[in-house]
Amino acid sequence: MIKSGQTGLEVTVVIPARNAAATIDAALLSLMPDRDLIGEILLIDDGSDDRTEAKATESARRHGLPLEVLSVSLGNAGAARNVGIARAKGKSIFFLDADDELIRGGLSLLHDALERNPEAGLSIGASIRRTRGRPDKLKAPHGYTSDKAENTRRYLRNELWPIAMGSALISTAATAAIRFPSAIGLDEDTCYWVAMLARFDAATISAPVLLYHHDETRMAQRFIHAPRGTFLAIALELDRLADLGVERDALQWRKAWIAQRISRQLIKHKMYADAAAMMRAVRAHKMIGRSWKALQYGARIRLGSLVPGRAMETGHSNRDADHGKERRTLVLCYDPAFPPVSGADLRNHHNAKAAAELGPVCLVSIRPRTDPSKPADPRIRIEALTLAGEIRTASIGWWRTGAEKRIPRTALRRLEAIIRAFAPDSIVVEGIALFKLLRSLRPLAGQLILDMHNVESDLAGQLHHADRTRSMPVLYGVRRLERKALAIVDRAWVCSRLDHERLTAVSRRAVPIDIVPNGIPRFEDIAVDLPAEAAISEGFPIILFIGHLGYKPNIDAAERLARTILPRIRQRLPTARLVLAGRYPKPAVKALNGLQGVDLVENPDHVTPLLARAHLSIIPLSAGGGTRIKILEAMAWGIPVIATPLAAEGLDLVDDEEVLLSDSDEGLAGMAVELCLDRTRMARQRARAHEAVWSRFGPQTIRNAVRAGFGAGFGLDDAGS
Repeated sequence: MIKSGQTGLEVTVVIPARNAAATIDAALLSLMPDRDLIGEILLIDDGSDDRTEAKATESARRHGLPLEVLSVSLGNAGAARNVGIARAKGKSIFFLDADDELIRGGLSLLHDALERNPEAGLSIGASIRRTRGRPDKLKAPHGYTSDKAENTRRYLRNELWPIAMGSALISTAATAAIRFPSAIGLDEDTCYWVAMLARFDAATISAPVLLYHHDETRMAQRFIHAPRGTFLAIALELDRLADLGVERDALQWRKAWIAQRISRQLIKHKMYADAAAMMRAVRAHKMIGRSWKALQYGARIRLGSLVPGRAMETGHSNRDADHGKERRTLVLCYDPAFPPVSGADLRNHHNAKAAAELGPVCLVSIRPRTDPSKPADPRIRIEALTLAGEIRTASIGWWRTGAEKRIPRTALRRLEAIIRAFAPDSIVVEGIALFKLLRSLRPLAGQLILDMHNVESDLAGQLHHADRTRSMPVLYGVRRLERKALAIVDRAWVCSRLDHERLTAVSRRAVPIDIVPNGIPRFEDIAVDLPAEAAISEGFPIILFIGHLGYKPNIDAAERLARTILPRIRQRLPTARLVLAGRYPKPAVKALNGLQGVDLVENPDHVTPLLARAHLSIIPLSAGGGTRIKILEAMAWGIPVIATPLAAEGLDLVDDEEVLLSDSDEGLAGMAVELCLDRTRMARQRARAHEAVWSRFGPQTIRNAVRAGFGAGFGLDDAGS
């Protein structure tokens, strides 16, 4: 009986963390539904320099969680977990990584399973693996038996799904003599779980208990850094498992498989000499060494080594050469992206700023510039392909769909001249509206990327559903255009996991699709700490809606706000005012300016003063794609957001915690009134909104996503493929 004689708290949660300020609040918040089971939470802060401890402490205080922070300098997640094991007071231990989230009620399911099986040393639940650019994968713990030797053999040979950190609950007594290997940073969890399975039974449940985020790029970089030393350290730790009676052939199989995984990454990074050396360890195992995959890798190494200059290439020389070269990027959009005001230009400008960290950027628009100002970043150059007032010329192509923009032939000639002079490594094109340029750009671009702000075929379907006068042939035409565009480009970018799924369904070619989320716009103008609430001297509440006011979904939303939602709010809050702000308002939006309590700000030079005065943002979209930058911007200012579920789609915000959601105008108005009449709740909503957006959509997150979105040509794993 493993638990006999135990006293103390029920569960100790151990969270190793290093520079986890962006994710720690979500991880801690996920523990709230199982708060009654948790006696203590030990955050092992391993040398963070990004305010992880402060963020965690504030989050725990806000959520009422029993957090203790232990500051260490170990540089290894396994070693940090060992500190937690040694300090744990609970009857059982739950390991949670700082960038993952427990699914509601998951800890209770694990606890109940462990209680029902007193001979078990651990209980294992299913997990959901989330990888950027790929569909979620459910990993259920099927196949465990009462035969411990069989469990360890099958686990080492990948015949059982790997146990994710956060998908298992461990009896403290069971792990008393078992620790994570502290000399390795890869496969240390495998060694720990095999040691547990060699000694104890495992109770399993089929329900998912954990959502964990798998970063393939980070994993690849771990494999290619000192590959030989990494492999030898893992092999040594695996050999030690033989003392527990683990089958030696299974250990040898694992070593060969690890060597093959490392070889795969070395080949992808053209480190052929290192890959050839690693394949010798693969061939040491008869089964894996003679597999089709091993033969394929050997052939790729031989072919790669024939390329001049590649035969003796090693990891350091290849990576250093890659990172030493500046990468030149041209971002092509329809409207000028500077100064950025509405969603499209904000995204384009953000992408340009992120790309500028890799080298010079040329930000080019089809439409003429109206503002002579320049970006603060000297690495970004601004160009326009048409001039205000110039004589209209013929456009490219004799026919175009409704999803495409008119592009003058003079614009193409100017663009070709800019490209020849600037010589970009990559060209990023804004959506299928510029489809007519893709074939012309193909021979001029080393890498051609289509940035899909929206999956336009999905948006066309939404608009058809909302307005039956729109014909289905329009939808099919847009979908066909997207397929043709994906057949031309090297990569595509989308804003969210949902859009990734939608575009993958459209594509008939295995083009890499990367998720490059929209980030906080103009983050440099916003305080990282929660700004003070806007004054109420100009009226309360001031409701703000910012967006491109020539965009059909935004026009519909503005009309709903001004004609239906605002009047309902003013019945209870007569001083309420609505501010509509954005580029190129259509006549339907201009007509709203005459309604009571409605102000229209056309083509604002700066939206900072508008955000500083706003108390609330209501976003009643009934159609749209991508993700709404207007939501991120409002939340970054600490402005509570009330929206339709579609408006918040793809942002993975928690309803009634970080955002308030309703499908109906009546519901949106009612939520606004209730929130404004409860100032304590208003303050809480402001804080939650601010924390959520800065932790998940901050500048570093976007920089990493844009860099990864350039793929292998920038020394990164081809993670989207």
